[in-house]
Order: sequence, then C-alpha cells, then structure tokens
Amino acid sequence: MRCWPTRILGRHTTKFGSELTIHGMARSLRYHPLFDSDVLNAAEWYDGRQATLGTDFVTRVRTTVDHLIADPERRTTIDYGVRYWPVERFPYVVFYDLTESELLLLGVMHVSQDSEKWLARRK
Repeated sequence: MRCWPTRILGRHTTKFGSELTIHGMARSLRYHPLFDSDVLNAAEWYDGRQATLGTDFVTRVRTTVDHLIADPERRTTIDYGVRYWPVERFPYVVFYDLTESELLLLGVMHVSQDSEKWLARRK
C-alpha cells in the first residue's frame, strides 16, 4: 500500500485561505476538512487494483481542481446551491461551492453515491 502525503493536492492545499482572482473578483480558496481523505481513500482503492492507478487518480483530481479554479462559473448550480466538476477518466466528481467571496472545495465523490446524503454531511 502506498503511503500518500497528508496534503495530497500539493500547491493548491498550501493556498488554504489564500486569495484568488477569478473573473476579476478576489475570492478565498478553502478546502473542506474531508477533501484530502476523499482523494486518499479513492487513490488507495485504485492502487489496490493497479500499481499506478492511484497516482493517476490524484493527477486527474489535481487537473480537475486546476480547471475549476480557472473557470468556476462554468458549471451550473445543483442541489444545496453547489456545483460539481467531473474527474476525467474516473467515475468521480469534485463538488464545490462558489460565493462572491469564496471558492470552497467540498470533496470528491464517486458518482454511484447518493449526492443528497453526501452533500448534507458536508454542509
């Protein structure tokens, strides 16, 4: 089993509480406390199936986060007022909340899960 670092998403997680400028608006970037464990659990599961698949999953989540930071308004709002962005190649989505002052990354969820129950635990 791979020993994943505590802060999985590297440069993004070091920006906890930092300011971003998105479409001309200053917003803080925050991660839900369970975000890393979502990624870690899925990456470990994938590594158990194929040696480098967990690493690929983490890379794809990083890319997804890059895309949603660059254009968070691209996705429409769903239940609970949040948005989601699909993770390429994997059946996962990144849920996030966007307000005038903040971009909050809520977590990474497998698409087979009940999104209402999952999101209710995050709010």
